[in-house]
Amino acid sequence: MASLTSKHVRAQATFTNNLANLFHMHQFVRRAAIDAGFSNVPLGDIELAIVEACANVVKHAYRNTPPDQGKIEIRVNAQGERFEICLTDWGEPFEPPQGRVPQPDVERMVSEGRRGGMGIFFMQSLMDEVTWDIRPGEQNQLRMVKHVSA
Repeated sequence: MASLTSKHVRAQATFTNNLANLFHMHQFVRRAAIDAGFSNVPLGDIELAIVEACANVVKHAYRNTPPDQGKIEIRVNAQGERFEICLTDWGEPFEPPQGRVPQPDVERMVSEGRRGGMGIFFMQSLMDEVTWDIRPGEQNQLRMVKHVSA
């Protein structure tokens, strides 16, 4: 359980589509979450969710874009018991899932030698709200929210 400070935390940063930037994206969100008063398990949930989300953007939305040629904007807004992350990219759109994705069959994935495919499941499991606003030809936006009871 974590409690939030009374201060309002707002932060924004822009990164490029390079897997080498995942650490910096993670640290940016981590710092904002710590400043907002998150610690322990809720902080770990936020950290894993943002790493999965950013990796998906780099690997999928920008799969046909050379490294460092695409933008990823991360905005964080923490107020009260709500910590919101908005991740925006201008890469290729995708069809987001309708509702929650089912838990993957990990044993089957391992036996078939499949890698990946669990990112959205993790994001939905770790965060309280996960929604997408996909506008083909314009932008893709992912919004994730974590609520904490004081």
